[in-house]
Amino acid sequence: MWRHIAAFGDVLRAEWRRAADLELPTNREPDHLVIAATGGSAAAGDIVAGLAAATSEIPVCVVRGRQLPNFVGERSLVVAVSCSGNTAETLALYDDAWRRDANLLAITRGGRLGERCADDGIPVWAFTTDAPPRAAVAHILAPLLRILERLGLYVVTTPAVDAAGALCTSYAESLAPRIPADRNPVRAAAEALAGRVPLVLAGARLAPVAERARNQLAENAKTLAAAAILPEAAHNLVVGFDPLAARHWAIIALAAAGDPAAPYLDAVADLAADRGIPWQQLDIPGADPFEQVLAGLVAVDALSLHLAIARGVDPLPIPEIDAIRARLGGLPSAEIST
Repeated sequence: MWRHIAAFGDVLRAEWRRAADLELPTNREPDHLVIAATGGSAAAGDIVAGLAAATSEIPVCVVRGRQLPNFVGERSLVVAVSCSGNTAETLALYDDAWRRDANLLAITRGGRLGERCADDGIPVWAFTTDAPPRAAVAHILAPLLRILERLGLYVVTTPAVDAAGALCTSYAESLAPRIPADRNPVRAAAEALAGRVPLVLAGARLAPVAERARNQLAENAKTLAAAAILPEAAHNLVVGFDPLAARHWAIIALAAAGDPAAPYLDAVADLAADRGIPWQQLDIPGADPFEQVLAGLVAVDALSLHLAIARGVDPLPIPEIDAIRARLGGLPSAEIST
């Protein structure tokens, strides 16, 4: 798992260049960009949707589950993303987009999604990796960034990708398991979580990173976690900072230079200290939101790995997910999901 985390920056740069050949299924500008994905394959969609929110003139959204919103139609571009190509929910969303005459594109390693696209004449952006879906985010993120660029929804340049990739690579090196906790703030934060439930707190800029942290802590570190976004959490969640929370919870705060959420983080940090709730702040590097979000992915993935090490668990197996897939895969209405 560490090999995949450490390679994120290099893979992103390589896949960005390879995706220069990506072709969209239509020359007409869509009214909506919908990324149809679930689980680890959806993480990259959350990143691009967050980046595009400030600049895109059309909605960019991630749809999980089995049904697309009613607004999806022939002027929509639906990108079906499944690392394995066999994710039941993504296959259902593909079928739904096909019925709605939406423009379709798939990003996958193959599987049933690849087979359907071949049968239907739908373009596929294929990639190869031995990483589990949750660690293949760079392979999916690169073509999604190319789509944003082609549609003019967010400015992405090769120099920017190179700079962000280099930052992620050097940052990962500083967080490696061989680096002791006194020189490795992410490892120190993970080790401080022992016996507690992590609440990951971030501003809207790093919201997709906080969601990623919650899911990675569950899959890699095998621990229940939660995520909350400021300023919204300052209007409701903070009321739950009581003595019971102080005994069972710990807060991981994600901070970045220039983040508008900084005053809220400071205020909530003081409140947590007053209520005795442990607080660990991770300062995410980066000169701009693009670099910060990508470096944030490295930080929270490393956090989940260090907590797995501290808890003495193997981050790779996911027997609970496998069991649910097997149970649902046996239902008559279910697609095969792997």
